[in-house]
Amino acid sequence: MLFSSAAIGAAAEDQLSVFVGIGYDSNPYKISSPEAVQGAAEYKVLTLNYQGDNHRPHHRPNQGNAKKANLRYRLGLQKDIYNRSSRAADNSRFDGHLRWIGRFKFAEKKANLMLSGDIRSERNTYYSQTQRQIAETSDGDLIDNRFSFDALSLSAELVYYADKKHSWSLLTQVGQRNYREDYRDVGLEPLDFNEFRLQPSFRYKAESGANLRLFIYHKSRKYSALHNDLGTDPEGGSSLLEYSLNGYGAVFSKALNENLDSSFYLSGYFARDNGQGSRDLDYHRLTASLNYQLDSGASIEINGQAYWRGYLNQQLSPEESETGSSGGRRKGLIAEFVYSQQLGFRPLRGLVTLRREVEYNSVEVLGYQRQIVELGLQYQL
Repeated sequence: MLFSSAAIGAAAEDQLSVFVGIGYDSNPYKISSPEAVQGAAEYKVLTLNYQGDNHRPHHRPNQGNAKKANLRYRLGLQKDIYNRSSRAADNSRFDGHLRWIGRFKFAEKKANLMLSGDIRSERNTYYSQTQRQIAETSDGDLIDNRFSFDALSLSAELVYYADKKHSWSLLTQVGQRNYREDYRDVGLEPLDFNEFRLQPSFRYKAESGANLRLFIYHKSRKYSALHNDLGTDPEGGSSLLEYSLNGYGAVFSKALNENLDSSFYLSGYFARDNGQGSRDLDYHRLTASLNYQLDSGASIEINGQAYWRGYLNQQLSPEESETGSSGGRRKGLIAEFVYSQQLGFRPLRGLVTLRREVEYNSVEVLGYQRQIVELGLQYQL
């Protein structure tokens, strides 16, 4: 949908995308060797995405409308509803994003200042891989909402364009995550935390159309009531857990020809706690994507992902039922194939998705395999 309003000197481009589908999930709880009858499940999926870009020109003498400020916004909702026998696999996620972009001159060079706000809310049921049921404590208390949370973050990023090909940026961000249930009454520690992030980035755009982005970051995470000494009585002097995360990322994208696009994303971090190192871990991930547009209006997308995560001290790593840790070390592979075809008239498309996940764990019973087949319709305005 296209809206315009000359009276206020603004033009907004809004898009609404709705996806409904049905799917088959061979292992919704990610358990090892699921029984054929109890493991597989059918589900329904609903996805809504609404986004817009509002342009507001700044009128200045002898400058025309060259300088503009943008207000961009996005709302997203996704909900998976499983059949009755696997209702604990239901999940939902809501995302909201608002960004203001101001353009100006800095030392005769172009620059942007971007101010952003993000909200996120997730709801799911904590199904224990080891217990093969909705998770409970050793005393039998259910902790099914252990990882449902609400989150908020605010950020400011300054982008400096050295020339048409090179740019530098610095991002600062503060955030908070609040878990819906603290479970203090059953002896578990709350997982709520605050974060601060500082991230410099470099971007390069080649004449061939290739784009490269490199960044590093430092993130400081402070927990409100989680202690870093596992098994120690909080009254006995153990300090609150703080995490120091140093991360990196590299993003490369390029159109290989008129119909084929490619992108690659390498990222990871090194997390260290302020205690005895019981939660120190490293994480690395590589994602690749190919998108091919057919002359018929159809498209084929192939996505792949490989990841590795490991606690440095496996003997002291947190227990799965308390923190959600899946063993001391794990590595996984994900492959996805998506076929999209225009149906009848332009806004309506049909999609077929095939997905396979494999995870290997240092604790053998926590490894799993999973296959997903999904059929759906997408309507976009």
